[in-house]
Amino acid sequence: MLEGLSTMEIFKMFLPVIIVELALKMFCLVSIFKNGVKNLNKIAWTLVVLLISTLGPIVFLIFGRRNNYDD
Repeated sequence: MLEGLSTMEIFKMFLPVIIVELALKMFCLVSIFKNGVKNLNKIAWTLVVLLISTLGPIVFLIFGRRNNYDD
């Protein structure tokens, strides 16, 4: 499938996915330290977001994010 492409062409093809992944991780990290978390502590959620690829930030947004209207 990718046999005829150079490394740079493959990198350019995946660049939007990499940017979205990094932006999602940054958003989640800012949310963890600015708004707080629920269900786990900050260190655990930080590790989940950083170490589990795309699924980690999504799990945090669903289960770990503290909403302002919860208080």
